[in-house]
Amino acid sequence: MASTETKIGGACGILAAVAMIPAYIVGTPNQPRTLEEAAGYYESAAFFVTANGSLPLLHVLLGLVFLGVLVHVLRRAAGPSGAVYVALAGGVLFFALTSAGFAAEVAYPAAVVRFGEIVLPALAQPLLALSVWSYHYAQIGAAAMILATSLVAFRSTALPTWVAGAGVLGILPLLHLWLPLVAALSSLLWFAVMGVALLVAPTPSTTTDRPAAPATV
Repeated sequence: MASTETKIGGACGILAAVAMIPAYIVGTPNQPRTLEEAAGYYESAAFFVTANGSLPLLHVLLGLVFLGVLVHVLRRAAGPSGAVYVALAGGVLFFALTSAGFAAEVAYPAAVVRFGEIVLPALAQPLLALSVWSYHYAQIGAAAMILATSLVAFRSTALPTWVAGAGVLGILPLLHLWLPLVAALSSLLWFAVMGVALLVAPTPSTTTDRPAAPATV
């Protein structure tokens, strides 16, 4: 049976995925090609700031809690192995660059909301380009996190055995340059799947405890 800590991490993983839904309803920054399209991408600046700025803060916060619990579960089951640290590094990279992408994407509409019409529409295009490339690199971290987690799940009893099969969701993020929306949704689905896995995961036994020292006379 999963411990309370593991259940909290699982719930945070599911909620982190749900918190991203409004951002995908807004659209993707890959679509605007001209200056007019870039300016029109934001439509209602206030709504965009909420959907792609405020709510994603929950995604990052809940995701970090999920990542911490996940790495704890993996380390208790597999010890300080390379795969565990790859999962940690991949997760940190994913959330750091995702946060940078959100910040770049929301910078223009946030400036419009605060300063009004004095903000030049030409600023929208470079900020969108910066956000897109931040998301590209973030998915490399996601792929590393997903594949490393599946490797640990395959080698140990840290998580249900079907979690290893969820590693296929780590392949699409590597294609983010060509299939950005599909790749991003693949990562998001993995968060939800892993959240469920942590909710039902057995509490792993600790593999790194040292044996007790022999008593001395």
